[in-house]
Amino acid sequence: MRMADVDFDTPLFTDHPPGWQTPSDIVSGFNLAWALELKERMRISSSQPHAEGVRQLLPAEYRFDTLGRLITLNPLASIAQFGRNPLIRLSSLCGAWQLFDLMNQTWRIKPGDFQQFSDLLAFVTGGRERPSLYRDLSANISKCLLAVRVRRAYSEQDELDLAEEWFLTGDEELTFTDNRGSGSLLFHFSKMHQVPLPLFSHEFVETVWATARVTVDRLGPDRVIAMHSDRIESLTDLLERGAEKATKAQQEMPWQSFQWFDYWPGWR
Repeated sequence: MRMADVDFDTPLFTDHPPGWQTPSDIVSGFNLAWALELKERMRISSSQPHAEGVRQLLPAEYRFDTLGRLITLNPLASIAQFGRNPLIRLSSLCGAWQLFDLMNQTWRIKPGDFQQFSDLLAFVTGGRERPSLYRDLSANISKCLLAVRVRRAYSEQDELDLAEEWFLTGDEELTFTDNRGSGSLLFHFSKMHQVPLPLFSHEFVETVWATARVTVDRLGPDRVIAMHSDRIESLTDLLERGAEKATKAQQEMPWQSFQWFDYWPGWR
C-alpha cells in the first residue's frame, strides 16, 4: 500500500452529519475544540493557561471530554476490537500525518541526511527529558506514526509501513501478541530499529488530543478557530449537550461508576 492510496477526505462515517463524515473532519473537530478550550484557559490565566486549578474554572463544556467519548472504547477492549473501529484508527493516523505535513514545512527533510534524520527521530519520540515535539504529553501512538513518516521521507519511500497499514485497514494479521499478552504493532523507525508498541484503549484518545494540542500550539488558537469558524456552532452544540449529560450524571452517580459513564450526546 502506498501514500497515493490514502484519502482522508472521503466520507466514511455516513451516519454522522455533514462536517463530521471524513477522518479530516474528525481531526479538525478536535483541533477546533482544543483551540476554543485554550482560548478559554488563556482568558482565565493568560500567563499559565495549563496551571493546576484552571480546569476547575472552565465552563462545563470544557471540563468534560465530550468529543473524546466519540472515540472511546471499553478499557478492556482487545486489539481486534480496535481494528474493527475505523473511527479511532483513522483519527489517530490522519492527525499524525497532518501534523507531519505541518511540521515538515519547517523541517524540510532532506533525503539521505542522516544527522537530520537522527535529530528528528529524537525530537519526535522524546519526552520531557529533552527538547521534544510532544514534551510531557502522552502520545505514544502519534510519536511512532510520526517517526515512521520521518523515516519514509528520509529514505524517499512511498510504501507504507505495516503498522500504518493496520491503521488504515484494521487487519489483525498485521498485529502480534507480545510476551505480556498485549496486542501490539511493530513500527520500523529505520532498517535496524524496530519498535514494538502495545496498544491500549486509552492511548487512542490521549494521542488524538495530544496531536491536536501540538497542532494548535504550532498554528496558534486564533488561526485554528478562523480556519474552522463554520464548524463552531456544530461543535459547541455537541460540547454543551455532552456537558449537560455529564454534569447530571456526576451529581447522581458515585465516582467509580461515573468515570466509565458515556456522556456522548449523539448527533442531531
